Amino acid sequence: MSITTKSFHKFSNSLGMFFHSTNIGVFCANNEIYIIDSGTGEQDGKDILSSIKEIFPNKNIKAIINTHSHSDHCGGNKAILEASKAEVWAPKKESELIQVPETSAAIYWGGRPFEELRHNPFMTLAACNVAKQLDDTILNMGSIQFTPISLPGHYYGQEGFLVNDTENNKKVFFLGDALFGMQMLKKYWIPYMIDPNIFLQSLKKVASIDADYYVPGHGEIYTRENLNAIIEMNVMVVLETRSLLLKLLDKTAMTHEELLESVADFSGIDLHLSQFVLIGSTLRSYLSCLKDEGLVICYIEDNRLLWKLNKENAQ
Repeated sequence: MSITTKSFHKFSNSLGMFFHSTNIGVFCANNEIYIIDSGTGEQDGKDILSSIKEIFPNKNIKAIINTHSHSDHCGGNKAILEASKAEVWAPKKESELIQVPETSAAIYWGGRPFEELRHNPFMTLAACNVAKQLDDTILNMGSIQFTPISLPGHYYGQEGFLVNDTENNKKVFFLGDALFGMQMLKKYWIPYMIDPNIFLQSLKKVASIDADYYVPGHGEIYTRENLNAIIEMNVMVVLETRSLLLKLLDKTAMTHEELLESVADFSGIDLHLSQFVLIGSTLRSYLSCLKDEGLVICYIEDNRLLWKLNKENAQ
């Protein structure tokens, strides 16, 4: 769905969102516009600008507030900054990655990426200055109360934003990628995570926070009535991936790439380059968690790093 006035969903007169491949929050406070995440690239940024002019005429964009530094959440930053006087706000750890985006590409790949990866849309992001680094301080902005809430796991310093329109009595929790919608899980059963265990902790935090609506970075809106079901599905994804890795490593010792191949074959995933990198990076994160828990071991044999189930602890 394109970013247009037709894709805009209004929660109140001051608070809404654009349904898109990456959902984009919008609120008006003190007669200025704030955007939560900016989409995947330059065109998304331009579409946000043109749509905002129609929905909120004669109002300036004060800030783009990024949940985290991935390019599908801040890819529109540059276009918006170039066409307005907006500034970028982001969580502290994510701010550093937004300002030096090539760092994330090196994290995914484990070194300097080759040219094809450097030009991959998921790994390509224009550097932006971050004017305000967010912590857990509540910001009172006229009738809007804005609360950053730490939700790491998908990425290092990701935050969700609880936006409370006190005048209209509406609370909307913008989650970034702390929760994946059902459509996203059907498409990507093994979503990217930097730490699956911390991701699970963040899911518990999401469940504990009261709001009228919960907006994941990708997919449909949830309410308190159906939130627990999608949280349970996210938990299941993590636990099933853990279980699959343990079962595979119980059969034989494997290198990381052999394990990636087996996981992809089992899941029916025909890996293309970006999936190879992102799922491969995610499996390394799972392996690190399992090793720290004593459930797997690794060792060097014939100049290869092999992973194997630790049968003494994995009972």
